[in-house]
Amino acid sequence: MKKLLLLLLVILLLATFSDHPRVSPYKDQLYSWLVGLAGSAGRAGETQALKNVDNLFQQLGQQLGEGQRAQLKNAASSKDELLKFRQRYCIDRDFNPLLFGEPLSKACSIIESQYDMLMRN
Repeated sequence: MKKLLLLLLVILLLATFSDHPRVSPYKDQLYSWLVGLAGSAGRAGETQALKNVDNLFQQLGQQLGEGQRAQLKNAASSKDELLKFRQRYCIDRDFNPLLFGEPLSKACSIIESQYDMLMRN
């Protein structure tokens, strides 16, 4: 709680004295730190979403064969691969020779459940 109050006090002081030449370099440093902090929070959400999808895919894979598990693992290897998989098999409904029917619909629902967190930047 003290850290939050201190941060608010610093922000208010910077807003008040931001045009002063002595404060300007510190204001720029604080601003770049806050932008970096906000950016890393978005990447953390993306990383967490990928971990969630991978864990849910592993649970789903316990009921599936080895080739199906390998395809799910490959799909969850990165954000780009997951988005390609989603576009190709969940949205465009291309035929997947290893995953089709109920396993594919479960995989698509897992991706959709984490999609919002995955796309946060």
